[in-house]
This record gives sequence, structure tokens and C-alpha cells, in this order.
Amino acid sequence: MARYTIPLLFLSLSLLLLGGSVESCRRCSRARAFIIASCSTTSYPKVCEKSLYKYVNSTNLSHRQLAQIALKVSLTEARFTRSYLTKLSTRLKIAHWEEAQAIGDCIDQINDSVAQLRLSLRELQKCGEKVGVDDFLWYMSNVETWASTALTDQINCAAAFEGNVHGKIVRNRVRAKVEGVTQVTSNALALVNRFVTRHRFTRGTHLSP
Repeated sequence: MARYTIPLLFLSLSLLLLGGSVESCRRCSRARAFIIASCSTTSYPKVCEKSLYKYVNSTNLSHRQLAQIALKVSLTEARFTRSYLTKLSTRLKIAHWEEAQAIGDCIDQINDSVAQLRLSLRELQKCGEKVGVDDFLWYMSNVETWASTALTDQINCAAAFEGNVHGKIVRNRVRAKVEGVTQVTSNALALVNRFVTRHRFTRGTHLSP
């Protein structure tokens, strides 16, 4: 009888692990479906999905959590963009002073967008489930305003390189980098707006703000 004990033990463990894997896969599929549905309302759905897929293991992903994650992604990308532009500006200062100066102006815009996104994320984190209607509308008005300002800053930075004044290589590098962060910020703002709309509908706060 003892010779059957070990195989049966391994079989039991295998079935237990398989059951856990199936359930984990189901949760992952639900999270992915939730992300796809939410991102379909944004201006850049594929960018949105790609930037959020790493968080699909969340078991109870809500609209608020998704908006919060999207703002974190945007803040991270804005910081990376600022670092990239700072290094590029340093390399250009000697040989291409005018381009370096233009990038410096762009960095100022990105700096402000980083500050605005930080404020927006912090305000969203205050907006828990027990927040009253008036406080909810106040917090979310601030979140939307600051995220929108951050997006405007990024658009202004990219717009500075629309013309042919600057070298083609530098112009393309800057625009590609800034447009990347602009897209994730636009998506984050759309997901924030989606959260506000869903919250008003489900909690009976669908009144004029």
C-alpha cells in the first residue's frame, strides 16, 4: 500500500496546482477583458492596453484602480521623458545651442506636467469608497483639471518642434518621445473621466457637478 502513497500524493498536488492555475487564468482573462473594454473609450486603445497589461493580475480591478494605474504610468513616462530630454539638451549645448534652448523650454513644460500629474494622482488616492458626493465631485474636478493641464503642457512641448527650424534628427527624436507620453496621459485622462461617469451612475451622483 505504501508504494501507492507517493504517486497519489503527487497526483493530488498536481490537481491542486492545476486548479489554482485555472482560477488564476480566469482572473487574468477577466482583468484583460476589463482593460480592453475600458481602453476602447480612449484615443489610443492599443497604447492603453499595452501600458496596462502588466497589471492584469489584479483580482478586483475597479474603474478607480485602473484610472490610478493609468496616472501612475503617465507620471512614470513623463519622468523618463524629462530625463531623456535633459540628457539630449546637455549633449547639444555646445554645437547646437538654439536646439538645446528649445529643448530646455520643452523640459520646463514636461517639468510642469510631472508636477500636475503628481497632484492629480495624489488627489485621486484621497477619493475612496466612503467619500461623500460633494467631496467626490470636488476631488475629481481637481484630478481632471490637473491631468488636463499636464496633457496641455506636453502638447505645447511637442508643438514647439512642429516646424523645420530645428534639425530633422533632433526634431523627430523629441517629438517621438513627447508624443509617447502625450498618448498615455490622454488615455489616463479618458479613464479618469470614465471612472467619474461610472461612479455617478452607480452611486446616484449623476447630477450636474
